[in-house]
Amino acid sequence: MYCRFCGKEVKEKSIVCSGCGRPVDEPGSLSATPVMGWSLGLLLALMFVSVFFPPIGLYLGIKGLFSEATKVKASVLLTVAVFTSLLWAALILGL
Repeated sequence: MYCRFCGKEVKEKSIVCSGCGRPVDEPGSLSATPVMGWSLGLLLALMFVSVFFPPIGLYLGIKGLFSEATKVKASVLLTVAVFTSLLWAALILGL
């Protein structure tokens, strides 16, 4: 079984996950498949892309907020995408 928060393999009788330290209270809190989060390299690449194409960053940031494994990194990406969207709007409007 795998932790639903970090994706690390957890033994059946464990009380807490050895990867993230979150409690494993019930059998429903484990997932049969590992949860894959975004790596730091992928986050940096997505941030770079969202500087030039903010809608991509906005879409992926909002989509990433629905997953526990990517929630924090998705909020960072969403912040960068919103900031660059405003910056592009200001440049286009000549402000």
